[in-house]
Amino acid sequence: MYRLNNTGRNTLITPDEVKFHSPTDGTEGERMILQNIIVAEERWIKSELGYEFYEDFIEKKNIEVTASNKSDLLQKVKTDYAKDQIEFTDNLLQEGKIVNAIEFVTNDWYKKLWKQYLWKITAECVEAMTIVPSWLETTESGQQLKNPNTIGSTASTASGSAKDVKFKMDNAVLERINPLLISMHEWLCRHKSHFPLYKRECFECGNTEVKTSTVNVGWGLNVYDD
Repeated sequence: MYRLNNTGRNTLITPDEVKFHSPTDGTEGERMILQNIIVAEERWIKSELGYEFYEDFIEKKNIEVTASNKSDLLQKVKTDYAKDQIEFTDNLLQEGKIVNAIEFVTNDWYKKLWKQYLWKITAECVEAMTIVPSWLETTESGQQLKNPNTIGSTASTASGSAKDVKFKMDNAVLERINPLLISMHEWLCRHKSHFPLYKRECFECGNTEVKTSTVNVGWGLNVYDD
């Protein structure tokens, strides 16, 4: 997937990749996703992979547009966008811009990691970081709810309360992200010879308990009660 990386720096993931693998309806705005990619990767992914491994991966997955490679990159990007019936105009790809694509990565084991775990985990982390900003936003009038408490007259369109948001955040981290991180760590340990930059200890692999939020939050503890 060849996509413009509009974060202004090398990152693992792009908004379209987040939409593909995150538990959303796909209608969230690109800016909302974009502004949470760096935070999510710094918060979770860099610490999980380690500095050297993370930096090596993002360097491989991103290429800066130059005069010498612009024509080739433009063709690749336009062809890829066309698969989704999106017209990518030539003027959008300027020198200094960054193109992100797993196709740039030549290490087959990096590609396996991306498809097996890292793409999904990174998308989940970005989605988790968008929960609060998509609910409560900073405006010239201060902190404002993104949506009114109810939309129209039907209960099904009511926007989430603070408790709803907290529950979703807890669920995202404890039930979705953490178990995936544990599984990815075990997978990396089993194939560590292919990942010399992965420095985390593996002596506890196989003995790690997957902790969830089941005993902490949810309907059983009346999370939605006043």
